[in-house]
Amino acid sequence: MLIAAILFASNIFLSPIVNAETSTYEQITSQFEGYVSNLPTAKKAYKSRQRPILIEGAMNVEIDKFVYALKNPAVYKILNYVYIAGTYKNYPVIVARTEQGMENSAAVTALAIENFNPIAVINQGIAGGYIEDAKINSIVIGNKFVNGSAYITEYTPEGAGIKITPQKMRGTFAYDNDAKNFQLYQEYLADSTLLKIAEDVAASNKNFVTLTGTIFSANSWFNGMDHFKFLHETYGSLCEEMEGSAAAQICKSSNVPFIGIRAISNNRVLSSEFHEETAITSQDFVLLVTEKLIRNIKAGKF
Repeated sequence: MLIAAILFASNIFLSPIVNAETSTYEQITSQFEGYVSNLPTAKKAYKSRQRPILIEGAMNVEIDKFVYALKNPAVYKILNYVYIAGTYKNYPVIVARTEQGMENSAAVTALAIENFNPIAVINQGIAGGYIEDAKINSIVIGNKFVNGSAYITEYTPEGAGIKITPQKMRGTFAYDNDAKNFQLYQEYLADSTLLKIAEDVAASNKNFVTLTGTIFSANSWFNGMDHFKFLHETYGSLCEEMEGSAAAQICKSSNVPFIGIRAISNNRVLSSEFHEETAITSQDFVLLVTEKLIRNIKAGKF
């Protein structure tokens, strides 16, 4: 972790990454896989007197720092998905590798809720920015989460060409605990207390550059400048990733508090560069959010 830690110690924006740095990060990922493979595997169902905090990330580079921070870690493997349970600041925490994509994220979140009964879910990692203000290594605190594939287009006759605009957001189905049935949601909201905790952390740590707004999720990667502009102007989206909205949907159905937080790794509006190691910044920020959440839980404020 040494080189990556030095690069991001001040949360500075990087110049283009050279091959040597990329190779080094691949080595870090390989080392993490080795570390996890040597952890003890849990033989019994998870038990804890306190409901754990669930932290999710799709890739090793998005969860390695969390796992290294855990005390007494143990691996749970459920339907081939990996969960690592331990304690952080004397409080139970589960780190889940969701793998990439909406379906994987939904499955991992649902299985975690069923098997670990988390008190809150934090979905985090890296994302691609849509606007100039979403600069590389900045943090987006999600207050809304939108499924980018859940829209309806207008009818066009044969030969008219393919048009995805204008469109209407249809949304996805989640269980409404008040209505006692599944209903369509065009967006999912972050838990208000978790959102305040994240914004308080941002306000008290000026070394992080943060934005608060809508996070767009889809299994697709968008690269068109006009498409970025449309998504931002229509839905308020600041960035895109591949997991958050699906996790938020499951949390809504399960009545579990949720928030998504992302570090900007790339932004076509600014350049074609991709900075995977910005995942460290996301983890640094979310560790501070986790610490504040733990303090609130222990004080009976959550």
